[in-house]
Amino acid sequence: LCFRSVNNFLMTGPKAYLTYSSSVAAGAHSGMEECKFQFGWERWNCPESALQLSTHNRLRSATRETSFVHAISSAGVMYTLTRNCSMGDFESCGCDDSRNGRVGGRGWVWGGCSDNVEFGERISKLFVDALETGHDTRALINLHNNEVGRLAVKATMKRACKCHGVSGSCSIQTCWLQLAEFREIGNYLKIKYDQAHKLEMDKRRMRAGNSADSRGATAETFHHVHATELVFLEDSPDYCTRNASLGHHGTEGRECLQTGKNLSQWEKRSCRRLCTECGLRVEERRTEVVASCNCKFHWCCTVRCEQCR
Repeated sequence: LCFRSVNNFLMTGPKAYLTYSSSVAAGAHSGMEECKFQFGWERWNCPESALQLSTHNRLRSATRETSFVHAISSAGVMYTLTRNCSMGDFESCGCDDSRNGRVGGRGWVWGGCSDNVEFGERISKLFVDALETGHDTRALINLHNNEVGRLAVKATMKRACKCHGVSGSCSIQTCWLQLAEFREIGNYLKIKYDQAHKLEMDKRRMRAGNSADSRGATAETFHHVHATELVFLEDSPDYCTRNASLGHHGTEGRECLQTGKNLSQWEKRSCRRLCTECGLRVEERRTEVVASCNCKFHWCCTVRCEQCR
């Protein structure tokens, strides 16, 4: 359901792109899985319909949540393409060795196999940006947020190094750039979501339709937007109540956290946020689970376990 629009492009796009189709689908999926993790204890919890609705012509919205969906799915596609390229999964690309041999800093030089983010960025643009077929302000916002996701992949890259020298003296290091864990990209974009900027459009000029005045108003607004900043156009609903047409499931029946080890303040307040502030009451249920535990290997050759409740 989530990837219908992606799959439609794969079936109709240039045949050369089919080489990358499985990576694109896997990347979009990993992006949405990360979205679900980041919003697991919030009223809007990245439902399955999130990506589909964000690209649906009749139901397109431009909320703060939609901005995150575009960014994280775009980042997921670029990330997977880049990783698969470095692993040698595609004949047309490999490591980025363009800087190899150059001095990078005091005591180290570029070398090794840097992840080829330029390739991942280029191919992901062809796929993800092609899904945006509109020509209005919402289309520009979606394309901008797609780019924020790609820039996040670059911004979180790490330098890895290997020592060289007599007896491990590490007199010189060879270093390369590699992708961060995708969770780190998710965390990075979640901060961008919290700091997202609402665009204030000149309604009078926008009502001019497709005229030069309308385009001028849009260009003027985007002129002040930073390339790494998520943007949105519309305020979000409270997400407490169900709205099937927009894919909002509401919070009734959701789980929340009250007690537990190592809970963040955000998690501890989840019952208030999901239940009481939405006019619902918290219902505590206790379940007993029986599982194998304290398993030990006995020579030879059995494993014996206890039953823990």
